Amino acid sequence: MTHGLDWSLLQAFVAVMRSGSLSAAAQILRLTQPTVGRQIRTLEEQVGEALFDRTPQGLRPTDRAMALMEHAEQLEQAAQALSASITGKPESPTGTVRITTTEVFGIERLPALMQPFLLTHPGITIEVSIGMQVENLLRRDADIAIRFSRPEQPELIARQIGMMELGFFASEDYLARYGEPAGLDQIYGHLWVGFDRDSLGARAAERLKLDVAATRFAFKADSMLVQRNAIASGLGMGVLETRSASRVPGLRRLLVADFAPRTPVWLVAHADVRQGRRYRAVFDHLAAVLPAEFKD
Repeated sequence: MTHGLDWSLLQAFVAVMRSGSLSAAAQILRLTQPTVGRQIRTLEEQVGEALFDRTPQGLRPTDRAMALMEHAEQLEQAAQALSASITGKPESPTGTVRITTTEVFGIERLPALMQPFLLTHPGITIEVSIGMQVENLLRRDADIAIRFSRPEQPELIARQIGMMELGFFASEDYLARYGEPAGLDQIYGHLWVGFDRDSLGARAAERLKLDVAATRFAFKADSMLVQRNAIASGLGMGVLETRSASRVPGLRRLLVADFAPRTPVWLVAHADVRQGRRYRAVFDHLAAVLPAEFKD
């Protein structure tokens, strides 16, 4: 990279990395899309290689881009600190932070938990990726994750913030029609709601020592929210997270003494939270509010 690198090129690069497209970056920078495109091409020429793979889904950063992003963000933070020092007015952190979590928690609880934070941090934008698939924090598909297994990669920061309990649930309507199982040996005679094609279901069943092959599924979906609504509609029994299921009218928990597996809940982030002000601010906020959501 040349010593005469224009800071505006790095600003364009950072905007594209955060937004994922030239058009979105142009809106952030209040420039035209062709201008941002030229800036990225100029930066790639100075770096000596492509920084983005052009795919049908948009721009995907290369490994070189991921490495450059860390340095660019450090320069950005230094510029913000210099500006605050000159003006005497400390600036609030700005930028985008992407959080990945489960569908139910991301829909029902995360927006309310982030509301007071965003009121005091208007310069931060929160992006949420919901689903059961684990985002790759190392490639920065997400910045912060709420996970139910501890990551093994040393580059990630992990903090246990509570416990999650699972249980068998069925609707009152289903139980009125088919009866309530008196023990674990009777559950396989019932209709079930479970996962469709996602391998997570099979892995979870194996971990919970449930015989999926002996189970008769009446309804399958890879969405936990769809599963919960199917169970509430009386289509079959199923395994749900107990806190969220307890808030659904008409659901009854079954075999509490026989089946109550618990798993730790982890707040996980890329190591950049140590340097990035906005990452650290969001991480610290979640670390403060999540324990009440997952009390042991």
